[in-house]
Amino acid sequence: MRQRIQLLALLGGTILLAFGEALLPTIALAGEPFQLSPEHIAAIQRQRRVVVNFDTGFGAPSVVENLNGLTRDQLVRAYFSMMDEPGVVVDSVWWCWIDGNCAPRPSKVLPVWEHPTFKKWWDAGFDPLTLFVDETRRRGKEVFYSYRLNGTDMGGRKPLTKPLYKKEHPEWLIKAPWEVYGNPGYWNFIYPEVREYKLRILREVADNYDYDGFEIDFARGPISLPPGAQWEHREHMTEFMRMLRRMTLAKAKERGRPFLIAARVPENVVGCHFDGFDVGTWAKERLVDMFVVGNRALEVDLAGFRRLTAGTEIKLYPCIDDHHSSDGYAHPPIEVFRGIFANWWHQGADGIQTFNFDLTMPDAAKLHGLPPRRYWKTNIQSFREMASPETLRGLDKVFVVERRGGGHGPSVVPNADDWSTPRAMYFLTNMFASLPAELDSSGKVDTQLFAYVADDLAGSAKTVRDLSIRVLLSDPNAEDAPKSERFMRVTYPGARVPDSMILGRPYNLPPRKGIERSIELRLNNALLTMPSVSGGWLEYKARPTQFAVGENLVSLRVTDRNPKAEPMLIEMIEIHIDYE
Repeated sequence: MRQRIQLLALLGGTILLAFGEALLPTIALAGEPFQLSPEHIAAIQRQRRVVVNFDTGFGAPSVVENLNGLTRDQLVRAYFSMMDEPGVVVDSVWWCWIDGNCAPRPSKVLPVWEHPTFKKWWDAGFDPLTLFVDETRRRGKEVFYSYRLNGTDMGGRKPLTKPLYKKEHPEWLIKAPWEVYGNPGYWNFIYPEVREYKLRILREVADNYDYDGFEIDFARGPISLPPGAQWEHREHMTEFMRMLRRMTLAKAKERGRPFLIAARVPENVVGCHFDGFDVGTWAKERLVDMFVVGNRALEVDLAGFRRLTAGTEIKLYPCIDDHHSSDGYAHPPIEVFRGIFANWWHQGADGIQTFNFDLTMPDAAKLHGLPPRRYWKTNIQSFREMASPETLRGLDKVFVVERRGGGHGPSVVPNADDWSTPRAMYFLTNMFASLPAELDSSGKVDTQLFAYVADDLAGSAKTVRDLSIRVLLSDPNAEDAPKSERFMRVTYPGARVPDSMILGRPYNLPPRKGIERSIELRLNNALLTMPSVSGGWLEYKARPTQFAVGENLVSLRVTDRNPKAEPMLIEMIEIHIDYE
C-alpha cells in the first residue's frame, strides 16, 4: 500500500517522503496552490512590526566557551536583556543556531557539535533551544527557527559525533569561488538527495521544538543551484519549497495549530531570478507565508514583491544588517537608520526585520563573558523608534543613495571602488545600486540618480529647521595635487570600526579646492545654488517644497573640466533633514 501511494504521488508531480513510520500526505500537486486554513491565515496576520533575526553566535567557539558555566537564568539574561528594556518593541524573534550543517542540539540527522558547554547544559537537563523558545513565548512574542539552508561549515569543528555529510558526497556540492571556514562547497539542490536531506533536518526540528514557523534563509550561502544557470534550474528549488510546505502542513495538523514558512530572498524580483528563486511561483502556489526581502540592502523593491503577492495573504519584511552592511554604511548614525525605516514603511512594508543588531546590554555582556557591545546605543534606539511611521515622524533623518558591494568585501563581493559584475550570485552584492557613479567630463550629460524620501517635507515645511543635499566626490586626477590644494579626505561611515567589514578603499579621493564652482545639482530639475564645502562634502541647500514624497530625481553635472580628463566619481549622496 505504501509503495502504491508513493508511485501515485510521483506520477502526480510530487515527491512523497517517509519519516520513520509516517508518510507525508499529498496536499497539492505541482502548480496547484495550497489551501490554507482560516487558523493558518490568522497566524499570517499576526502583528510583526519588528522581527529580530537573532544569531546566537553558537557557531563561534569563543562565544560558546565564554558561555561555559552559565546557569539557565544567566543565559536568559545574556540573550534577552535588550528585549526586556523599557520601550523596546520586538514582536517576533527568529533564532538562528549555527550555519545549518551541524547542530548544537541533539540530532539523529546532523553531526552534533558536542562542545563541553553544550554537554554540561544537556547533562543539567536543559537544551538552550527549548529554553529560548519558552522564554520568547513567555514574553508574549512569536518564535521562529531561522535555518540557513546552504550555510558554511563554521560550526563543524571538533568534537563532532560523526563526520560532515558533505565529505561523503562531494558530487552533490557546488564549489564556490571563495573559501570560508574550510567549507568544501555548497549543497546543489538539483539533486533530490540534497532536497530530501535538508527536509529531514527541518522535520527533526519541527518534531522536537515548539516553533511557530521556519525562516528559510537563502542569504547565508546563496549559491544553491549551478552558477550561471540558476534560473534554468529554478524548478528544483521550487520543488523543495513544495516539499517543505507539505511537511509543515502535516506537522500543523498533527499538533493542532499552524506552522508558518518565511523565506529570505534577494531584495528585488530580478535578483531572485538571477539566483534561481521563482518567487512568483512560490507566491502563486502559497509555498510561503512571508518574504523577508533582502538582507543588508537599503533599497528594496517592495512594490515588485507586492505585485507578485497580490491576492494572497503573504507578508513582506525588508531586512537591515548592521554588520555585513552596504558599502560605506557599517554601523551608521541613528539618522540613517531612521531614513531607511521611514522609506520602508512608506513603500508598504508589513514590518521590519533586523539582522546582526546588538541585542545584549553591556552589563549583561560583561557579566557573562560575551564580546563587548559597541553599537548597542544606536541599536536600542532603533528598537524604540522603528516600529511604525508615527514613531519616526518629526525625527531628524538622513536619506541616502545606496552603494554597491559591502559586507564580506572582495573575498565574496567585489569592492565598490574596484567593481566587477558578480557572476556566482546576486544576493548580498547590491549590484544594481547606483553609486559610485561617474560624472561626464564633457559636461554634456547629467548623471541622474534617484533618492527616495518618505517624509512629506513640503507639508512639514514649518517644522524643518535645516535641509541639505550632501555630495561626496572622488577625483582621480587630483591624487598627486598637494594636500593643501584639495578638500579634506572623508572616511565613510563605520569604516574605522574594527569589525565594520569594509575591506575596500574606505575613503574618497579628495577633489581640488574650487571644484564646488563647477558642480551643478538639480533636484527634480530645479537648479540649486552653488554649494558650500563642509568637511570635504559639497553641501547644497534645498527648500522643502522642492522635494516630492517618494522618489526624487537628483541630477549632477560638471560644467568646467577637460573633456579628456578621467571622470570624477560620485561616491555618496545624502539628504539631511533637521526638524525643529
